[in-house]
Amino acid sequence: MSSQASAIEFLKRHPLQEFLVRARKFVPLFVTSLQVDYDDGLWAVRLPFLDAVGISSDFQEARQRLFDYIDLLWNEYVLCPEEELGETGRMQRNLLLELFSVS
Repeated sequence: MSSQASAIEFLKRHPLQEFLVRARKFVPLFVTSLQVDYDDGLWAVRLPFLDAVGISSDFQEARQRLFDYIDLLWNEYVLCPEEELGETGRMQRNLLLELFSVS
């Protein structure tokens, strides 16, 4: 259990790094940290700016679920034609474009 507590401490001090989801590479455009919580056997890895979270009993899987969700948001809001988005969708699109460079 003590190694889990130190893992939480370690992650809170490090910025979100670039990550891959399938063939897409996400690079943060400014320094931000993931919020990591461990409670009752579950890891929750969050990116508060997007209100995005990945949850699992395995830390790496929780982190990957968060990244997969960010990729889903990218597909839904950035790759969608802007004229098909409502006001909230355009706000989400702009937020994603401000947070990440994607290749």
